[in-house]
Amino acid sequence: MGVHDIQVRMERVSEPVLAVLVGFPDAGLVGVISSSQIIDSLGMRGIGWIDVRDVIPPTALIHNGFPEPPVQIYEGGGLIVVTAGIPVPLEASRAIGDAIFDVARRVSSKSVLIMGGLPSEERYESEDLPKVFFASSEPEAATKLAAAGAQPMEGGLLVGANAHLLMEGYKEKEGIRGALVPPAPRLLAEGYRGGIEVNALYADAFPKMPDPGAAAQILSVVSKLYGVPISTDKLTKQSEEIRLKTKQLMQQVSSAPKAGTSFMYT
Repeated sequence: MGVHDIQVRMERVSEPVLAVLVGFPDAGLVGVISSSQIIDSLGMRGIGWIDVRDVIPPTALIHNGFPEPPVQIYEGGGLIVVTAGIPVPLEASRAIGDAIFDVARRVSSKSVLIMGGLPSEERYESEDLPKVFFASSEPEAATKLAAAGAQPMEGGLLVGANAHLLMEGYKEKEGIRGALVPPAPRLLAEGYRGGIEVNALYADAFPKMPDPGAAAQILSVVSKLYGVPISTDKLTKQSEEIRLKTKQLMQQVSSAPKAGTSFMYT
Protein backbone atom coordinates (compact mmCIF):
# COMPACT_ATOMS: atom_id res chain seq x y z
CA MET A 1 0.00 0.00 0.00
CA GLY A 2 1.44 3.38 -1.00
CA VAL A 3 1.60 6.62 0.94
CA HIS A 4 -1.88 8.18 1.32
CA ASP A 5 -3.39 5.04 -0.21
CA ILE A 6 -1.71 5.59 -3.59
CA GLN A 7 -0.27 2.62 -5.47
CA VAL A 8 2.20 2.50 -8.35
CA ARG A 9 1.25 -0.26 -10.76
CA MET A 10 3.87 -0.82 -13.44
CA GLU A 11 5.80 -3.41 -15.40
CA ARG A 12 9.56 -3.83 -15.26
CA VAL A 13 11.46 -1.54 -17.62
CA SER A 14 13.30 -3.07 -20.57
CA GLU A 15 16.41 -0.83 -20.53
CA PRO A 16 18.39 1.47 -18.18
CA VAL A 17 16.57 4.73 -17.45
CA LEU A 18 18.28 8.12 -17.75
CA ALA A 19 15.47 10.13 -16.16
CA VAL A 20 11.82 10.17 -15.16
CA LEU A 21 10.03 13.03 -16.95
CA VAL A 22 6.89 14.56 -15.44
CA GLY A 23 4.25 16.55 -17.36
CA PHE A 24 0.93 17.56 -15.79
CA PRO A 25 -1.74 20.06 -16.93
CA ASP A 26 -0.61 23.64 -16.24
CA ALA A 27 -0.29 27.02 -17.99
CA GLY A 28 -0.56 26.47 -21.75
CA LEU A 29 -0.85 22.73 -21.07
CA VAL A 30 2.91 22.74 -21.62
CA GLY A 31 3.58 19.73 -19.41
CA VAL A 32 0.93 17.60 -21.10
CA ILE A 33 1.85 18.65 -24.68
CA SER A 34 5.55 18.03 -23.98
CA SER A 35 4.82 14.59 -22.53
CA SER A 36 2.57 13.63 -25.45
CA GLN A 37 5.15 14.70 -28.04
CA ILE A 38 7.93 12.74 -26.32
CA ILE A 39 5.71 9.64 -26.16
CA ASP A 40 4.90 9.93 -29.88
CA SER A 41 8.42 10.84 -31.07
CA LEU A 42 10.12 8.03 -29.17
CA GLY A 43 7.38 5.47 -29.77
CA MET A 44 6.99 4.89 -26.05
CA ARG A 45 4.86 2.09 -24.66
CA GLY A 46 2.55 2.28 -21.68
CA ILE A 47 3.94 0.30 -18.75
CA GLY A 48 1.56 1.25 -15.98
CA TRP A 49 -0.20 3.91 -14.00
CA ILE A 50 -0.40 5.57 -10.62
CA ASP A 51 -3.54 4.44 -8.83
CA VAL A 52 -4.61 7.70 -7.21
CA ARG A 53 -7.48 6.00 -5.35
CA ASP A 54 -9.00 8.35 -2.75
CA VAL A 55 -6.74 11.41 -3.09
CA ILE A 56 -8.78 12.73 -6.04
CA PRO A 57 -12.42 12.10 -7.02
CA PRO A 58 -12.97 8.88 -9.02
CA THR A 59 -11.89 9.74 -12.59
CA ALA A 60 -11.60 7.81 -15.84
CA LEU A 61 -10.30 9.10 -19.17
CA ILE A 62 -12.19 7.67 -22.14
CA HIS A 63 -10.20 6.81 -25.26
CA ASN A 64 -11.76 5.04 -28.25
CA GLY A 65 -14.61 3.87 -26.05
CA PHE A 66 -12.44 2.45 -23.25
CA PRO A 67 -11.56 3.86 -19.80
CA GLU A 68 -7.97 4.76 -18.94
CA PRO A 69 -6.43 5.87 -15.61
CA PRO A 70 -5.79 9.61 -15.25
CA VAL A 71 -2.08 9.28 -14.33
CA GLN A 72 -0.11 7.05 -16.73
CA ILE A 73 3.48 5.83 -17.08
CA TYR A 74 5.34 5.31 -20.38
CA GLU A 75 8.78 3.93 -21.30
CA GLY A 76 11.05 4.36 -24.31
CA GLY A 77 14.37 5.77 -25.51
CA GLY A 78 15.93 5.38 -22.07
CA LEU A 79 13.30 7.66 -20.51
CA ILE A 80 10.17 7.27 -18.38
CA VAL A 81 7.27 9.71 -18.78
CA VAL A 82 4.65 10.21 -16.06
CA THR A 83 1.75 12.29 -17.33
CA ALA A 84 -1.81 13.11 -16.27
CA GLY A 85 -4.98 13.90 -18.13
CA ILE A 86 -6.37 15.96 -15.26
CA PRO A 87 -4.96 18.75 -13.06
CA VAL A 88 -3.50 17.50 -9.79
CA PRO A 89 -5.48 18.91 -6.82
CA LEU A 90 -3.31 20.69 -4.26
CA GLU A 91 -4.41 18.29 -1.53
CA ALA A 92 -3.08 15.37 -3.61
CA SER A 93 0.26 17.00 -4.45
CA ARG A 94 2.34 15.37 -1.74
CA ALA A 95 0.94 11.88 -2.33
CA ILE A 96 1.40 11.99 -6.11
CA GLY A 97 4.87 13.52 -5.75
CA ASP A 98 5.88 10.68 -3.43
CA ALA A 99 4.49 8.16 -5.94
CA ILE A 100 6.68 9.68 -8.68
CA PHE A 101 9.72 9.26 -6.42
CA ASP A 102 8.63 5.64 -5.99
CA VAL A 103 8.61 5.26 -9.79
CA ALA A 104 12.12 6.74 -10.03
CA ARG A 105 13.46 4.31 -7.44
CA ARG A 106 11.77 1.31 -9.03
CA VAL A 107 13.52 2.02 -12.34
CA SER A 108 16.82 2.94 -10.60
CA SER A 109 16.79 6.45 -12.05
CA LYS A 110 18.93 9.13 -10.42
CA SER A 111 17.04 12.01 -12.03
CA VAL A 112 13.52 13.45 -12.24
CA LEU A 113 12.74 16.22 -14.75
CA ILE A 114 9.59 18.35 -14.46
CA MET A 115 8.18 20.07 -17.59
CA GLY A 116 5.74 22.97 -17.28
CA GLY A 117 4.55 26.40 -18.34
CA LEU A 118 4.67 29.85 -16.73
CA PRO A 119 1.64 32.02 -17.63
CA SER A 120 2.76 35.08 -19.59
CA GLU A 121 0.44 37.65 -21.15
CA GLU A 122 3.40 38.88 -23.21
CA ARG A 123 3.34 35.63 -25.20
CA TYR A 124 0.32 36.91 -27.17
CA GLU A 125 2.22 39.93 -28.49
CA SER A 126 5.83 38.79 -28.67
CA GLU A 127 7.23 37.25 -31.86
CA ASP A 128 10.27 35.96 -29.99
CA LEU A 129 10.58 32.32 -29.02
CA PRO A 130 9.46 31.69 -25.43
CA LYS A 131 12.28 31.51 -22.91
CA VAL A 132 12.95 28.36 -20.90
CA PHE A 133 13.89 28.63 -17.23
CA PHE A 134 15.20 26.00 -14.85
CA ALA A 135 15.16 25.23 -11.15
CA SER A 136 17.14 22.36 -9.66
CA SER A 137 17.75 20.54 -6.40
CA GLU A 138 21.40 20.15 -7.49
CA PRO A 139 23.66 23.23 -7.82
CA GLU A 140 25.94 21.18 -10.06
CA ALA A 141 23.11 20.75 -12.58
CA ALA A 142 23.10 24.43 -13.53
CA THR A 143 25.95 24.02 -16.02
CA LYS A 144 24.33 21.23 -18.01
CA LEU A 145 20.90 22.89 -17.98
CA ALA A 146 22.37 26.19 -19.19
CA ALA A 147 24.36 24.40 -21.89
CA ALA A 148 21.10 22.83 -23.12
CA GLY A 149 19.48 26.25 -23.55
CA ALA A 150 17.74 27.02 -20.25
CA GLN A 151 18.40 29.93 -17.91
CA PRO A 152 17.99 30.02 -14.12
CA MET A 153 14.65 31.04 -12.68
CA GLU A 154 15.66 34.15 -10.74
CA GLY A 155 12.66 34.20 -8.43
CA GLY A 156 9.12 32.98 -8.01
CA LEU A 157 6.86 30.65 -6.10
CA LEU A 158 5.90 27.10 -7.06
CA VAL A 159 3.10 25.14 -5.42
CA GLY A 160 1.67 21.67 -5.92
CA ALA A 161 3.18 18.36 -6.95
CA ASN A 162 6.09 19.96 -8.85
CA ALA A 163 7.06 22.03 -5.83
CA HIS A 164 6.90 18.92 -3.62
CA LEU A 165 9.19 17.05 -6.03
CA LEU A 166 11.76 19.86 -6.04
CA MET A 167 11.78 20.14 -2.27
CA GLU A 168 12.08 16.38 -1.78
CA GLY A 169 15.04 16.41 -4.15
CA TYR A 170 16.55 19.22 -2.09
CA LYS A 171 16.01 17.28 1.14
CA GLU A 172 17.64 14.18 -0.33
CA LYS A 173 20.62 16.26 -1.41
CA GLU A 174 20.95 17.54 2.15
CA GLY A 175 20.53 14.07 3.61
CA ILE A 176 17.29 14.95 5.43
CA ARG A 177 15.27 12.22 3.76
CA GLY A 178 16.55 8.67 3.40
CA ALA A 179 15.75 6.35 0.52
CA LEU A 180 12.40 4.58 0.91
CA VAL A 181 13.46 1.79 -1.45
CA PRO A 182 17.07 0.51 -1.50
CA PRO A 183 18.90 1.45 -4.73
CA ALA A 184 19.87 -1.23 -7.21
CA PRO A 185 23.36 -2.80 -6.86
CA ARG A 186 24.27 -1.37 -10.29
CA LEU A 187 23.78 2.16 -9.01
CA LEU A 188 25.69 1.49 -5.81
CA ALA A 189 28.63 0.34 -7.95
CA GLU A 190 28.45 3.68 -9.81
CA GLY A 191 28.67 5.66 -6.58
CA TYR A 192 24.94 6.23 -6.00
CA ARG A 193 24.20 7.11 -2.38
CA GLY A 194 20.43 7.50 -2.30
CA GLY A 195 19.77 11.00 -3.64
CA ILE A 196 17.56 11.68 -6.66
CA GLU A 197 18.31 14.86 -8.60
CA VAL A 198 15.19 16.88 -9.42
CA ASN A 199 15.25 19.45 -12.22
CA ALA A 200 12.39 21.58 -13.53
CA LEU A 201 12.02 23.27 -16.91
CA TYR A 202 9.42 26.01 -17.33
CA ALA A 203 8.68 27.99 -20.48
CA ASP A 204 6.73 31.24 -20.87
CA ALA A 205 3.28 30.18 -22.07
CA PHE A 206 -0.15 31.41 -23.10
CA PRO A 207 -2.10 31.74 -19.83
CA LYS A 208 -5.51 30.57 -21.07
CA MET A 209 -4.97 28.34 -24.10
CA PRO A 210 -2.69 25.50 -25.25
CA ASP A 211 0.84 26.64 -26.17
CA PRO A 212 2.57 24.06 -28.39
CA GLY A 213 5.40 26.55 -29.06
CA ALA A 214 6.31 26.75 -25.38
CA ALA A 215 6.32 22.95 -25.28
CA ALA A 216 8.59 22.91 -28.35
CA GLN A 217 11.17 25.05 -26.52
CA ILE A 218 11.04 22.73 -23.49
CA LEU A 219 11.53 19.73 -25.77
CA SER A 220 14.53 21.33 -27.45
CA VAL A 221 16.24 21.44 -24.06
CA VAL A 222 15.14 17.88 -23.21
CA SER A 223 16.52 16.61 -26.53
CA LYS A 224 19.93 18.16 -25.81
CA LEU A 225 20.00 16.97 -22.20
CA TYR A 226 19.40 13.31 -23.04
CA GLY A 227 20.50 13.06 -26.68
CA VAL A 228 17.11 11.88 -27.93
CA PRO A 229 15.41 13.01 -31.18
CA ILE A 230 12.11 14.82 -30.53
CA SER A 231 10.19 16.41 -33.42
CA THR A 232 8.98 19.98 -32.67
CA ASP A 233 8.38 21.66 -36.06
CA LYS A 234 4.63 20.95 -36.00
CA LEU A 235 4.29 22.31 -32.46
CA THR A 236 6.04 25.57 -33.36
CA LYS A 237 3.77 26.07 -36.38
CA GLN A 238 0.64 25.38 -34.35
CA SER A 239 1.70 27.83 -31.66
CA GLU A 240 2.31 30.65 -34.13
CA GLU A 241 -1.13 30.09 -35.66
CA ILE A 242 -2.73 30.27 -32.19
CA ARG A 243 -0.76 33.41 -31.30
CA LEU A 244 -1.74 35.24 -34.50
CA LYS A 245 -5.41 34.32 -34.21
CA THR A 246 -5.49 35.38 -30.57
CA LYS A 247 -3.72 38.64 -31.33
CA GLN A 248 -6.23 39.40 -34.10
CA LEU A 249 -9.13 38.62 -31.78
CA MET A 250 -7.70 40.85 -29.04
CA GLN A 251 -7.30 43.69 -31.55
CA GLN A 252 -10.88 43.24 -32.73
CA VAL A 253 -12.16 43.32 -29.16
CA SER A 254 -10.12 46.42 -28.26
CA SER A 255 -11.29 48.29 -31.37
CA ALA A 256 -14.97 47.30 -31.01
CA PRO A 257 -17.39 50.10 -30.06
CA LYS A 258 -17.91 50.41 -26.32
CA ALA A 259 -21.39 50.35 -24.82
CA GLY A 260 -23.04 53.76 -25.01
CA THR A 261 -20.93 55.01 -27.92
CA SER A 262 -22.88 57.04 -30.51
CA PHE A 263 -22.67 56.16 -34.20
CA MET A 264 -23.28 58.18 -37.32
CA TYR A 265 -23.60 56.41 -40.65
CA THR A 266 -23.31 58.35 -43.90
